[in-house]
Amino acid sequence: MRSTILGTIILVLAFTHTSCDKINDPTVVSQFVSAYTVTETWSENGTTMTKPAFSMVITPSTQHNDVMLLNNFANYGAGFTVQGTFSGNTLTIPKQTLSNQITVSGSGTLLIPTLTINYTEVINGNSIEVTAIATKI
Repeated sequence: MRSTILGTIILVLAFTHTSCDKINDPTVVSQFVSAYTVTETWSENGTTMTKPAFSMVITPSTQHNDVMLLNNFANYGAGFTVQGTFSGNTLTIPKQTLSNQITVSGSGTLLIPTLTINYTEVINGNSIEVTAIATKI
């Protein structure tokens, strides 16, 4: 009986140790970290709109292992950073309100070298669905 309990404990500890989050895996983090050239499109009154291409830099958070910082997200300008979490090649942007009073949320998929992000931008109560195509520089 003791050997069964001991065996179970060892098995649980081994499983826990080997199933660590891949979040701490530097290769998972590094696949997102880069400078990107970004183009965005959305629909406004039935017309497809686009922004001129701009640069965005993704860096890892120094405070949280699973958080990426998207600097100059949506070309809002220097100092506007959106936080996103990642798992594998999927990026999730939880709902957050920026200092310019714009609320964003969305998700993306990285298929190197392209990160496709679909996000919702809410400005003064108006919601816009945006698709951003970011290509690693």
